[in-house]
Amino acid sequence: MSDLIYVGRQSIYDRDFNVAAYELLYRSDSKNSVDVDDQSMATAALLNNVFTNIGFDDLVGGKPAFINMPREFLVGHYPIPEINSSIVVEILEHVEPDEEVIAALLVLKKRGYTLALDDYVFAPEHEPFLKIVDIIKIDVADIGLETLGHRIAELQQYDARLLAEKVETKREVEQCLAMGFELFQGYYFSRPKVVSGKKMSANHIALVELAAKLSNKNVDVDSLFDTISRDVSLSYKLLRYVNSAMYSFKREITSIDEALTILGLNTLTRLVQVVMAGSFRQDNGDILESALVRALMCEALALELYPRSERGTYFMVGLFSRLDALLGMPLADALAELPLGDAVKYALLDGSGELGEVLTTVVDYCEGRIANLTAVPVAPKRLMDLYLEVVPMARQYIEFSG
Repeated sequence: MSDLIYVGRQSIYDRDFNVAAYELLYRSDSKNSVDVDDQSMATAALLNNVFTNIGFDDLVGGKPAFINMPREFLVGHYPIPEINSSIVVEILEHVEPDEEVIAALLVLKKRGYTLALDDYVFAPEHEPFLKIVDIIKIDVADIGLETLGHRIAELQQYDARLLAEKVETKREVEQCLAMGFELFQGYYFSRPKVVSGKKMSANHIALVELAAKLSNKNVDVDSLFDTISRDVSLSYKLLRYVNSAMYSFKREITSIDEALTILGLNTLTRLVQVVMAGSFRQDNGDILESALVRALMCEALALELYPRSERGTYFMVGLFSRLDALLGMPLADALAELPLGDAVKYALLDGSGELGEVLTTVVDYCEGRIANLTAVPVAPKRLMDLYLEVVPMARQYIEFSG
């Protein structure tokens, strides 16, 4: 199964033919079309893909986004993202203007959302919408220019902008301009583009959340044991590590509780993070080894420089510094959907704070930028010693991660 997700995006233009907004469309694959049986499912999937995978700002760049909203979203059965100034709530043509829908739309409008009525066809039953919407979308191809010319005056009494969609010829553009349309959408200007991004599985996110909790010094150990024990795959891998040649215990360790007693929380935390990174690796052992070397060096260096620091957090920062390569997606995108503290994210993205200083030093050393080693007071010779110490450990982790 592909780990890519897709979103359709079509530009909407103003009277000067500048991009004024975008319509975001559900896409299930790289094809530039889709058959939707369940509109609520499609909208939910679209919102998930936009806000947790690709990124809203990356898609629209500060411009408003038209998003189809079926009845279930309008009346509050499913949530609409709370960026009201950036979202145009597009009322689908099959939604009926009953009392519940009208009341819900008035609330959305009061909250600052822009309302657009999709595919208006001059049907009397949809006239209640015209009194409250901000934009009326009319399918030029469906209505026809001649019919539209005769009926467009009916809309002048309403305080709404007109958007011509399915505009495909220069003649249609010119006539719509003459009729007073302010916004335009259609193949004459641009076809929808399919934008893809990489998705992160729920299992990956759960593992990261667990690793983040374990690195907290105030962690509720008992509840975490319950979480680990219920995850059969994680428990198996952890016990496999504990009983490997890395630790060489005289008897077999058979439970997570026992593993904690013998190893301590710090070591167990490290093992959870190693298992997590191993689940990301996509058969690229070199990347995982590099990530583990960075993690182990960050941990060791932090213990020397900041003895009271939370060593697990430094290990995690080093490990996640290669998250982009492990997941095959930009680091900022990967971090945006993970339950990590701001200090960890800032350290990874801009090298700030003590975490960032240690990480910058380790990355510079590992990448051969010896002249740049000024972030923390440590001699290059000491970094070399640490590197030589941790490389065999990183390889051991990989050896027992299969």
